Amino acid sequence: MTNSIIEELQSENQELRDLVVSLIAKLLRYLAIDPPKYRRNVSNTDAGRLVEEGELCFRCARIPSLKREIVEALEVRGNELMARAVEIETILQREKWKK
Repeated sequence: MTNSIIEELQSENQELRDLVVSLIAKLLRYLAIDPPKYRRNVSNTDAGRLVEEGELCFRCARIPSLKREIVEALEVRGNELMARAVEIETILQREKWKK
């Protein structure tokens, strides 16, 4: 009885992990195929959104038992998003100084 409950919980846990991996893969594909638009008409909102997406990548990378390749891809994408957010902030600051 107890063994079957434990096995059922382990199975459900594995299903959840598989779903997380699937969602992460979809997130990475989405970001690779349709990267955030940050060159035209940028705002602080765009920078904030990129920071949030970068933080999401870093949080997902800390999920236990993920494959190393997924962790590395998430960390790379998180760093890219953060760098773009800094670039937007720099552009906005330069525009502000010109005025």
